[in-house]
Amino acid sequence: MPPSNENNKNTNKKPRLISLTVILLFTIIIFSNSINNEILFGWDDGEYITNDDIQKFNFREFFTTYYLGMYQPLAVLSLSINYTLSQANPAPYHTINLLLHLLNIGLVFLLFLMIKKRIEVTIIVTLLFAIHPMHVEAVSWIATRSNSLYSVFYLASLIFYLKFLRNKTVINFLLSLTFFILSCFSKSMAVTLPVILILFDYFHKRKFDRKAIFEKIPFFVISLIFGYISINAATEYGHIKNLNVEYTIIDRVVMFIYSIVFYLVKLFAPVNLSAVYAYPIKEAGLLPWQYYFGLVVFIFLVFNIAKSGKNKKDVYFGMLFFLLAILVVLPLVWSRMLMLADRYTYLPYLGIFYIIGQFYIRIMDGDHKLLRNYKIPVIIVFIAWFIFLSATAYQRNIVWKNAITMITDVIEKDRSDVDVSIGYFFRGNIRDLNRDYKGALVDFNEAIKLNPYYTMAYNNRGIIRGSMQDFNGALVDFNKAIELEPGYADAIYNRGNANYYLNRFEEACNDWQHATNLGSKQAEVILNKYCK
Repeated sequence: MPPSNENNKNTNKKPRLISLTVILLFTIIIFSNSINNEILFGWDDGEYITNDDIQKFNFREFFTTYYLGMYQPLAVLSLSINYTLSQANPAPYHTINLLLHLLNIGLVFLLFLMIKKRIEVTIIVTLLFAIHPMHVEAVSWIATRSNSLYSVFYLASLIFYLKFLRNKTVINFLLSLTFFILSCFSKSMAVTLPVILILFDYFHKRKFDRKAIFEKIPFFVISLIFGYISINAATEYGHIKNLNVEYTIIDRVVMFIYSIVFYLVKLFAPVNLSAVYAYPIKEAGLLPWQYYFGLVVFIFLVFNIAKSGKNKKDVYFGMLFFLLAILVVLPLVWSRMLMLADRYTYLPYLGIFYIIGQFYIRIMDGDHKLLRNYKIPVIIVFIAWFIFLSATAYQRNIVWKNAITMITDVIEKDRSDVDVSIGYFFRGNIRDLNRDYKGALVDFNEAIKLNPYYTMAYNNRGIIRGSMQDFNGALVDFNKAIELEPGYADAIYNRGNANYYLNRFEEACNDWQHATNLGSKQAEVILNKYCK
């Protein structure tokens, strides 16, 4: 008697469940050391944990306030729940981050089972997503909670959209839309989802008719609304750096292409990773040589993608998924303080992982002519690569142990003078928080030595000198910061403080008034108190 369909379904599900369970357990092992990491005071974690709204669970404020130049109410809400339950004990925060990563792994597994029935592809994509070192930042850094949280809702939205494509039920469409909205409430990178939906239509050979266009309208409207909110939040905080000021349009295109190549190279060879990838300094009007070399690599990639043969559709799908998902954080027109970040690859890499999975099964099926007789060497290379990725991810978690270990790693990597100067700057801030003023002064000196135009380093060194009662030295630093950036409100406010302690009361009041006119709230308080 033949087995029933129900028994066949159970038989098919068993290896899938075993595969997913093994991946989840392996991920727990790789990221187990992150649970014992600390709160990174001086590197965004502390800004959240010590925030009054978060500590007092001001629910309404989460949805009406920008935090660190970002609109991410659900992520802030989750941190507030953490604080309510465990105060400043870091282990529960890291545990939640890891649990969210595990949930994303399950969703990735389900999504790619729906995209491609071959279990091998799904396993490769999921395993790479689970243990890739570029994803450590998104898991081990508490402040990046928004990254894994938006991904949960983003993946859920894609899953329900695929269900909608198959059965056209309204409930699946509405669930996809709902999860998209939740994703946008978690992180602004979610605004890319509508174009990914169009990509899914292409991949599933859906006719691009009026109905398909009409269905996307609510997604694009929501995307535009949250995109505007995100730009407004970043502008208000001062995160947005208008590249027109320092870079030509050609520079911007070169940097844009370089960033794409950078992320692709790091996918295969995640070495020399850092928490800081700064914008480059131009010399004689030119960017560093590697930026132009990136153009050559990019042209080579485009040429080979165009010649991808019968797997062209899979390659196009994977590359477009990567590019569209990461597009909003590429440095073309505006960006945050840093040019690149490991965490930005968290979801976008799925597209490249998919191409790798497809490449693997082509070799195993004997479809790849050049590598048809090299199956065993290919398997060995894959295993060695997975071992390398796993070991690197485990070690990378140790780097994120605390703020000092993380930022010291930036300094020791010595990627560029700008990167190292930023490392010294932030380590100086961290040492200042720990009242190690001498150590902070040494770090700010190094930051300025490497980047003589680093206005924030002059300002913060001035604060340290003031803490050490060297008000004349502080005044020199504040003057230099203002010379470099005449509208630098914090430096003007701080110069007022130095003048006050030097008994130059008129100059102090003038500085506080100037800083108040520039929008400094703390200057306004001091002005009203001492300059009536």
